[in-house]
This record gives sequence, C-alpha cells and structure tokens, in this order.
Amino acid sequence: MKAALRSRQEPRRVSNGVIIAAMLLSLCVLSIVKARYCSTPFGKPDDQLKEQMNSSIRMETDDEPTPAATTVGVSEEDAEEDVEEDSAARGFSGNLYHDYTDVLVPLFLSTRRFNGEVQFLLSDLKPWWVAKFRPLFRQLSKYEVVDVNNDLEVHCLPRIVVGSDFHKDMGIVPSKAGGGVSIVDFKRTLRDAFGLERAAASRGGATGAGKPRLLIISRKNSRRFLNEREMAAAATAMGFDVRIAEPDQHTDMSTFARLVNSADVMVGVHGAGLTNMVFLPAGAVLIQVVPFGGLEWLTGVTFKNPAADMEVTYMDYNVQLEESSLLEQYPRNHQVLTDPYAVHKQGWDALKAAYLDKQNVRLDLDKFRATLRDALSRLPPASTPAA
Repeated sequence: MKAALRSRQEPRRVSNGVIIAAMLLSLCVLSIVKARYCSTPFGKPDDQLKEQMNSSIRMETDDEPTPAATTVGVSEEDAEEDVEEDSAARGFSGNLYHDYTDVLVPLFLSTRRFNGEVQFLLSDLKPWWVAKFRPLFRQLSKYEVVDVNNDLEVHCLPRIVVGSDFHKDMGIVPSKAGGGVSIVDFKRTLRDAFGLERAAASRGGATGAGKPRLLIISRKNSRRFLNEREMAAAATAMGFDVRIAEPDQHTDMSTFARLVNSADVMVGVHGAGLTNMVFLPAGAVLIQVVPFGGLEWLTGVTFKNPAADMEVTYMDYNVQLEESSLLEQYPRNHQVLTDPYAVHKQGWDALKAAYLDKQNVRLDLDKFRATLRDALSRLPPASTPAA
C-alpha cells in the first residue's frame, strides 16, 4: 500500500519592508489622533501666561455654568466689580527699575481708564512687595489686591484682563494710550499716592527762597562713589543743601519718595536707584554718572530717554579712565581699558562683569563742581512756585 503523500506548502514569509511600513502607518495614525484629541505637553509661546494662571484661575462663563460657581458664596463687593487685572509680580520685582518698567507703569497704563473700578490679581505675590507699593495700588483700585495663588474665594465678574500694556522702558506713548495719558500723569498719581507736596523744582529750594537741595544716591557694593564725602563738601561749599541716601529693598517707600521729592538736583552712578527720578518735581535735574566702558547706549535707554518725558532735565557725567577703579585692577594695555567695544562683543555677561560689577568711581572734583554749576543754571528761577 502506497503511503499517502501529503504535500506541505511552506508558509509565506512577510518581508521586513512590509512590517516596517505597517509600523510607520500605525505611528502616523496615532500621531494624527493625538494631535487632534490630546493636549500637547508643551504650551505654545502665546499661551505661556495662560498656563501659568491655570493652577490658580479658572474662568467660567454663562454658557457653561458649574455647581462651584453657584454654591460658593460671593461677596456683594465682588459682584459689583467691573473688571479684574491679572499681573505677574515676579521675575525682576525687587529691582526698582524693573518694578516700574515691567509692572507698575504698564499696570497704570492698563487700568487708569477704569477709575478705580478694577481689582488686581497678582500671581507669585510677595507680601513685602505689595506693602511697598500699596499706596499706588490704592490710587489705581478701590479694592484689595488678590493673591491668586492662595485666594479660595470664587469671584464672579463680567470681564477679566490678562496682562498689562507696555509701550517702552519707563515710559508711555500718549498717542497709543487712551485719552492721551502720559508718564507725567503717572508721576502725578505717584505724588497723590505718597503725599508728595512739590510739583516743581526751584533754584530757591522747597521754599523758593532757600538753598537748592542736592540728593546723592549712594551705593553699597559696585559702582560706589569712592570720594562721596568730598563730593558732598564741594556741593555744600557751592550753596547746596546736601543729602546722601542709599535706598534698598527695605527702604520705606513713602519716606524715601518724600526725600527725593524735596530734591532739586539728584546725582548717582548708573543703577536702579536712579529710578527714583519718578518722584522728582518737574524741572529738577538728574545727573547720571556714566561708568567708564562705552555704556552710553545703556544709560540712554534706561534713564536719559525717559527723563525728558517726565519733565526732568537730564545731564550726563561721563567717567574717564583716570576716575575709574578699573585702572587699579588691570594693566594699562588690557583690553578692558583699551577697547571696551571688543568686550561688548563678548556678550552681556562679559560687559556686566567688567564695567558694572567691578567698577567704582572717584569723581574729579573740579569737573564735578562744573557739572553742578551747569545743573544749577538749568533749574527754574527761585521765583517759580514750588507747589
């Protein structure tokens, strides 16, 4: 009997190319599904501020009511508010220049039109920082500042504004602002907030018949005046009533604002302390001491350009190499001394380390006296009313 022969057919093998193609197709399908229906792990740049608020703010509309919005009690004051403004009071806050440039001036610009019917929501709030500027907040808003990271109330509001308007460093462009608001209006608001009496400077000082006051802004660390006492003595001999002050984060803002407002001339080395020019009366003179190192572009943007808009007369005092402590730190042929712009090309860190962090100044007293005489001649006449 013949054995039955069973034919065996070899199974077909799927080529590697087909497998790879199938895997790629699957990945494509999954990617399309994820992009369409799943949120991305990284927000778009335009959504960064919104994402920062997500953990502390949730906005509900009438179209999508939620039980939480109807079961939690809301105060009558909250229900009557017209608008809330969210602002991130962080980052550079603590540096006076950035406090004003990045937060306070934009906040004024964005909220003045509401005539106090606005409440501020601040994220990453620092209690000491809010306390420092509370008089200004009370001028801009009838309501207390809300710490959105810790506030547990539900606020029902018809409108919320996220972020603030920004025009330029330490300034406002009236043509862009509603009602032609300017930085002078901001200064006027500061005067009201801190109870400042002087609206205008005078050669006759605060009384109009006394001595003009010179305020020297002192510094503790870098960019110090090495002959500060000699400067004060020289100015006193010229007939100035001289005050020396060193503001820091712990300085009482109201007290210091009144001191600055009493000055007719203010002088200081480039730094955040010069931001206090916002409290100077109209017609006062600001003398910015520009450190050695080709820093005119920096000092111009930060204080020279804003001064004119603030009705403050601006003057430069440019430090020469012989007046700089850098001469004691580097040999005469060192690039830091011979070619500052080559240092600039190395980037901000190199520039800052060489000319801002390590430099102190010893002013030439004859040159300083000449600068003060020039400043005195630019002050309004003594007969000009001081308030």
